[in-house]
Parts: sequence; C-alpha cells; structure tokens
Amino acid sequence: MNDRLALKVPPVLVFGVALILIHLGDWWLPASAVELPYRWGVVIGCLLLSGWLGLSALFTFYRAKTTVNPISPELAATMVTHGVFRLSRNPMYLGLVLILIADVYWLGSFIGLIWIIGFVVYMTYFQIMPEERILGARFGEPYQAYLQRVRRWL
Repeated sequence: MNDRLALKVPPVLVFGVALILIHLGDWWLPASAVELPYRWGVVIGCLLLSGWLGLSALFTFYRAKTTVNPISPELAATMVTHGVFRLSRNPMYLGLVLILIADVYWLGSFIGLIWIIGFVVYMTYFQIMPEERILGARFGEPYQAYLQRVRRWL
C-alpha cells in the first residue's frame, strides 16, 4: 500500500469532504432522491448514537490521559480498551459514519452511499491501519490481543 496519504489528512477534514460530496451529489442528481420512511426517527437515532460514541470515546481518552490527536498516534500514552472501546476500536470514526448515514437518509439520496463507502475505505486504509501499525509497535502483545477481541468498526 502507498503510505503517502497515511495519517496526513485529519479525519474531520475527510469527513467534511464526504459531507460536501454527499450534498453535491444530491444537488447534481436530484432525480436520484427518494422520500424514505421514518426520516426523523432514523436521523435523530443516528445523531444521538453518533454523539454518544464520540463523546464517550473522547472522555475515555481524557480520563486515561492520552492523546486524541489522530495524526500522531505515536503520542498515545496509554492503551484504551475499556468503555466504548469494548464495542469498537474506532468509535469516533464510527460516529462520523453515522452522521454521514443520517445526512444521506435525510436527503434520500442513494448516490450519497458512494461517499459513505469512500469515507470508510479511506479511513480504513489511510488512517486506521496506519494507527494500528503504530499502536501495535508501541503496545505489543496486549494490543494484538485487543485487535483480536474487538472489531475495527463494529
């Protein structure tokens, strides 16, 4: 894999680009939009779950006194495997995906699914896998056991 983009683009910027592309796709192809059932419920549910995942992960990192900087995982002082990190190794990124899903569902724009998939693929190959290599080298066998125990996304 070409590591040229590994850990170079802040995840929030990748998220912002995906969000913009979702809206541009809806604007360029308005005929692809459909009215989906339970729109308010699905969107509010996704946003609440996203907020819970993101804030829980953030507070867990702060309580563990370790970095939340996704560009410099080598600064991690502690391996965090409790709390929301028992459900997903990447709850903050999963929270961003849920926001994208909420947006696509709200718009009813199936073309937006392409950008959600693109976001997940980009984050997996250029953010998460490089993070895992660095954290694996830093924390060794306990981290490898964690990788076997908890799924990358969900």
